[in-house]
Order: sequence, then structure tokens, then C-alpha cells
Amino acid sequence: MLRSFFGIVIAALVVACGSERWPSPPAVEQTKYEADYRAWRETQQGLISDVLSIVGVWPLEEGETAFGSDETLPIVLPLNSQPSRAGVLRRDGAMITVVPSPDSALRFADGRPVREAITLEQDVWIDSLLLYVADAGDERRWLTARDMTHPAITTPPLLEAYPLDPKWRVSARFDAFQTPKPVQVSDVRGGAMNFLALGQLVFRLNEKEHRLTAFGEPGGGEFFVMFKDPTNLTTTYSGYRILTPALVNGGEWTVIDFNFAFNPPCAYSRYTLCPLPPSENNLPVAIEAGLKRLPSAQGYSPS
Repeated sequence: MLRSFFGIVIAALVVACGSERWPSPPAVEQTKYEADYRAWRETQQGLISDVLSIVGVWPLEEGETAFGSDETLPIVLPLNSQPSRAGVLRRDGAMITVVPSPDSALRFADGRPVREAITLEQDVWIDSLLLYVADAGDERRWLTARDMTHPAITTPPLLEAYPLDPKWRVSARFDAFQTPKPVQVSDVRGGAMNFLALGQLVFRLNEKEHRLTAFGEPGGGEFFVMFKDPTNLTTTYSGYRILTPALVNGGEWTVIDFNFAFNPPCAYSRYTLCPLPPSENNLPVAIEAGLKRLPSAQGYSPS
């Protein structure tokens, strides 16, 4: 009889723990929430102009790399009326120097011609192209070109999103790693970027628990979370989307709002530098919230 009594008590405790109510996210003032969402949409729409106007990205190795419109050069700029060889880019570690050819049309932003070698710490122009050096926080460097006459700058395509829906705003517990883990994350340029994995965000959707590995810096203001879900096959960018919940300490709660899930630059252009999400951040549930894909873009397509 005593054994039966304790069995009933234990069973009741198991049921109680299993049905523990997940905390709701803090309430928000609806008018401000909608205003913040509209401002966020405008920011994301503005990003399209910047990214779609990128027309090329080329790796810069140690030594000299010639560039111009000549199709036999290592860097072929999309130009028609310029000298076939505009100059060379000389790399010495992190320092990039541009050495113009005698008849080069390279110029500074104020229109002055580039007549002698200069370090590429500032943007330079050739015809309608804006040239600058990009990096991904490591030793790699790329020459990037934006066409400042690209139609997307003045008339960018409309970026669609799912309707704002409060059910996609959920509480998430931060399960911090004992110590942050330096990790290398694959990227769209065939290499890897260095990130710091701080822990995992644990949340519930449809009464099921899910986890997402969160990157960031201790003491920073936001987590950086890349995730995949089944909508990548239909309505959202085929690669992944990004969330930036407020950073909290281990054991504390933050809010994941999938309504603010946004696209990486590689969703809009193949000439970008983007990390790729870790395999464990592939959610089984379709996240029908946040930004959709841009049908007119030719971004990076993961295999």
C-alpha cells in the first residue's frame, strides 16, 4: 500500500513537471511595437540598395594583382570604356596599396585623379564603380566593386515579409556554455570565419522545445543567431535567416521575435561575404514570420 502511494505521488510530480508553463515574453505597447517594426522594415529595405549594387568581389593574395577590363587579368572589372589595365593591387599583410597605370582613370571621391600609389584605406572610383577592400574579420581580403549607377540604388525591389504575428514572439532561456567556445563557421567564399559561441537559446513553439546556438561577445548587447527552417524551400531565402535577441547572462531569459528575422546580404547578391549557419540551428518547424526571399535577386545558393 505504501509503495503504491509513493508511486502515485511520483507520477503526479512527473506530470506536473512535464506541463510546467513556459514564461510568456514581457508585454509590449502595441503602437510602439508596430512603429519599431515599420522602422526595422525600412532599414532592411534600404540594405537591398547597398547589396544589389555590388557587382564583383575578388580575393587579394600576397603580392601584386592586376585589375582592369582586360578579361585575361586576375580581376576583371565590368567596364567598357576604360583602359584594359587600370593598375595593380599590392598586398603586404593587411596593407593594400593601389598602383595606378599611367593612363588609369582611377580617381578619389572628390574627383581628383589617382596619380601615384596610395594605400587603399579610402574608397577609390573608376568610371561608375566604387572600389574598396572588404574583410571578414580574419586575414583574408577582397576587392569589392559597387556600381553607383545600378537601378537598385534609386528603385530597389520591394522586400516582402510575413504579416506581423505575436505568436512568433517567444521567451527564450539562455543556457550559457561553461566558457565561450571559439569556433570556425563556414562561409560563402569557401573559407571559414571566426565566431564565439556563447551558449544556446532554449524556447518553445507548439509545445515543443527547440535550441539555437547563439554567437556574440561577452558583455555585448545582442546575440547573433543564424537559423534554417522548412520555409527556406518555399517562401524564404534558401540559405538561412538571422535573429539578434538581446544578450543576457546564463540562466536568464530573453525574447526571440521571429517577426524580426532578416536576410543576410548573400540573400541578395553572390558578391558578398557571409557566414553559414551551424548544422544544429536547423529548426524542424516552419517559421512563417519575418522577411521572405527576394525573387529578383541572384544570391548565394547553398548546395
